[in-house]
Amino acid sequence: MESHERYTDTLSYLSMCLSMLCGGTTSLFATYNSSFTDLLHFTQYETNLVASLGDYAHYMSAPLFGYLTTRIGPTRVIQAAAVLMFFGYWGLSYMFEQTRGVGHQVGLMSVMFALVGVGSKAAYMATMATAARNFGSSRHKGVAMGVPLSLYGLSTFVFSSIKARWFEADESPRRYLAFMAGVSVVAHLVAAQFVVLNDEPAKEKKREMPVCAAGAEPVAVAERLPGDAADLAEAVEMTEPRRRRLTLSQPQPQPGGPSAEPKPEPKGALPPPTSALLLFARDPTAWALLLGLICFSGPGLAFINNCGTMVRAMSHTSTLTPSQLNQYRDRIVATQSFCSFSARLATGYLSDLWRTRLRLPRSALLIAAALLMIYAQTMASQISQLEELHWLAVLVGVAMGAAFTLAPTITAETWGAERFGICWGVITLGPAIGGHVCNLIFGAEWDRAQGGLEGENAQCDQACFAPAFLSTTMIAWVALGFFALVMALPLVRMRLQRPSAA
Repeated sequence: MESHERYTDTLSYLSMCLSMLCGGTTSLFATYNSSFTDLLHFTQYETNLVASLGDYAHYMSAPLFGYLTTRIGPTRVIQAAAVLMFFGYWGLSYMFEQTRGVGHQVGLMSVMFALVGVGSKAAYMATMATAARNFGSSRHKGVAMGVPLSLYGLSTFVFSSIKARWFEADESPRRYLAFMAGVSVVAHLVAAQFVVLNDEPAKEKKREMPVCAAGAEPVAVAERLPGDAADLAEAVEMTEPRRRRLTLSQPQPQPGGPSAEPKPEPKGALPPPTSALLLFARDPTAWALLLGLICFSGPGLAFINNCGTMVRAMSHTSTLTPSQLNQYRDRIVATQSFCSFSARLATGYLSDLWRTRLRLPRSALLIAAALLMIYAQTMASQISQLEELHWLAVLVGVAMGAAFTLAPTITAETWGAERFGICWGVITLGPAIGGHVCNLIFGAEWDRAQGGLEGENAQCDQACFAPAFLSTTMIAWVALGFFALVMALPLVRMRLQRPSAA
């Protein structure tokens, strides 16, 4: 029986990894965004509007799918992801074939890319909410959540490499988008058959760990537990005060002892998940994390969505042919994806050591990611050679991968695995807002500079996008301040609680 459960859990985890590997393909937009300009004659602002609306749909749907995963389970949500991504990619492929020379179809293209974004987020939220629940009591939560996250980042690398090998000679991305439609529907339907939401880790935790009374010191728990259980309690101690504060309205009896005195429910108490969302919204740390991700992810997404345009702008500094430039653009996208994948894997492991061995908050690593993003944005505003885009892709990939591994793990630890789907869904609204604002800044600055060019064959260069990255550099500095608040607020709260506990 135990071996069968282990086999089921392993198959479920591999299915989640498959779903994430084939779900994180929205960043592939950079590999075919130049086709909107070259084939459909979109302006850069209109192209960025398609990307921004897709990002909006991608991130704004996160709370819905987090809630649905909790209510109806991950299987149906991943099946929905399969359908949405199929129709999104197939619609983009069809539109590229039917609208050439017909006129601008910005609205229809935005809807199709939005379907891809919504489907991608459905797969992401189903997988992350399931992983947070299945590994809620694990000492290696960072690694357990980091592996699917890293594959989500690797997705762009895999499929941009496939495009470079099999579809690079195509004038239009039509065949490539049709291929992505087929892969997306097959992979997610297969993954949906085997993913399982398993509550056994939480049950095991309840059996092994006594529940602290509201006024008890967390350290007493570790002293009562032998071996590995003590190490597990040590990992939980640092977030226990806030977790108790958020669950005061749901008291739990101590095993083998007198029941905790129940707290009276307020009249008209809101049912879950509304109650959980209200508690989350009242926490200043939640707002600091949300605003930090808005200001952090916006500059990163501005580079990711526009790196193809930047390659075209810097082409005058190299001797590459148009075909070689397209290959170089795909390598830039692949490099960013691979570095994001590597950073997610490494950050998951290192943050576990940082937390459990050094007993330092994971949020300190968010500050390091913000500093890296500031350096990348500064470099983007001063770039002078095409080859520098490669190193810029490395910096942005590492910074984005690290932050988007740390943030969901911090969310699960701070507000609880049972609330992860809703809380993380709200926080991931940040990249939608930040990405939209920074994409529009890039598009507006590009079109303004291009409109001032003289001569029929004049081409935009570094001067067309440098002002945009000067703006995103300042936005990244603001993100650093909010991440510092994410680290400082819990420490201040703990210091304020100590006298009352004494």
